[in-house]
Amino acid sequence: MTEVLVLLGLLFFTIVSLIVKLTLKERRRRTENFDGQQIERHHSAEIRNIRAANTSIAVHNRFLDGGNDHLPRKC
Repeated sequence: MTEVLVLLGLLFFTIVSLIVKLTLKERRRRTENFDGQQIERHHSAEIRNIRAANTSIAVHNRFLDGGNDHLPRKC
């Protein structure tokens, strides 16, 4: 009986992992239409800016400035 439950558990785990893998692969696929590509470029640029803002030197400078980098600078 234990062997049957283990076999069913492994079968269930395999099916679930394949479904998750295919779902994630479908999400990562590039967008074909122009609007989708523009949105992807915009998000990629935002991610690059966030990563650049979170570098150690940028975090250090924000700490020294009091952390007010989200406020617009006065000209």
